Amino acid sequence: MATVGEPDRIAPDGRRPWADVPGLPGGAARWYRRDPLGFVEWAARERGSVFRLPDDGSLCVADPVEALRVLHDEEGCYDEVSGFFHVRGGRLGPRATQVAIGRAARATLRAHLAAHRERLPAVVAELGEVSEWPSAGRVAAHRFMADALLSPDSPPALRELMERVVARDVLIRSGGRLAGLARRALWARVVRAVAGEVGARRAGPQSGRPADLLDAVLGAVPPDTPATQVAQVYLLLFRTSVAPVGHVVAWALLAAATHGVDLAAVPAESAVRESLRLWPVAWLLGRPVRRAHEIGGVWLEPGESVSVCAYLLHRDDRHWPQAIRFRPDRWDGSGPRGPYLPFGGGPFTCAGAAVAQTLATDLLAAVTGGSRLEVRGGHGRPHVAGIITPPRFQLRRTPHQALTTSGQQERR
Repeated sequence: MATVGEPDRIAPDGRRPWADVPGLPGGAARWYRRDPLGFVEWAARERGSVFRLPDDGSLCVADPVEALRVLHDEEGCYDEVSGFFHVRGGRLGPRATQVAIGRAARATLRAHLAAHRERLPAVVAELGEVSEWPSAGRVAAHRFMADALLSPDSPPALRELMERVVARDVLIRSGGRLAGLARRALWARVVRAVAGEVGARRAGPQSGRPADLLDAVLGAVPPDTPATQVAQVYLLLFRTSVAPVGHVVAWALLAAATHGVDLAAVPAESAVRESLRLWPVAWLLGRPVRRAHEIGGVWLEPGESVSVCAYLLHRDDRHWPQAIRFRPDRWDGSGPRGPYLPFGGGPFTCAGAAVAQTLATDLLAAVTGGSRLEVRGGHGRPHVAGIITPPRFQLRRTPHQALTTSGQQERR
């Protein structure tokens, strides 16, 4: 993913990508740093579906044909190792190891979801009648998946630390210098704690079946992988198992309230798909170039990068009728649909995409089931840092049983 907020760098052709555009307040890079989604929408209108980003000069692609060509990479033009596995000291590879980690993680989380799905209504009830979102979504996702992410036999102090990570919103990149420093300090502490647990598990008796996500990662990486790198990969998977699920549900609740959609009358799966269309988890998909080639009329050299913009692809009226409206009904029929890449595409599609989408669907059904929903707030701008975080809002859930009892008392 392209980094938001770097200086307006010089592109490989020797030019600054947006130096020829007069009147940009503070420059293109500053606008992109402040409002990346607004910038790419404007840039697509000004330059078309292929343009340079102002932070690192990478080529942003929002053309469906070219986007799929990049993601599927049948010509072998891009790096074969996923950038998701970037850890301190380099990338954890090779690709076969990355695939094994994804497969093991997916199996562990899917088994937990299948075995404990009936617990979700109770987890949602713990949020209370009034809850603050999107934090409540992350908390609910973690409470449900906690034993699969870190088994009950793990040190209590480590489990409490992971709860603190979720409660303090460390799973997202907070704005502001002080908030960022506090987040990084807590995250560094967590890395050390998880690395210590990795060492303890390696020294102890080995079981055949993974007890949790950390066991799954340990079983998939080479035995000589440094404990700190194992911890970092585990925490990346932990983050992507919790935050995106909570955010997808939060976006569905907020968008339904904004567009007047009654979620009780809509299949939860359709609402989640539509939420992922408007606010894809992987909104900008970066691929490093390793072989010279052309994309959209632009010549690329090794060392450059291409970023496929799922956010723009999902909001193109040429492929999605009423593209900016929250319309879950578009998933119920056979109407026209455009490219759909909420978790990426091709060989680097998120390994946990199916599990995350299923959990988000079940969680949304638990939130909406048997209750009247009222959303207050949520009028700010999304926070973009890795994933698109919805603005804060308050959700009031009133069970239908309480409404019925109240109505009966009023009639008396």
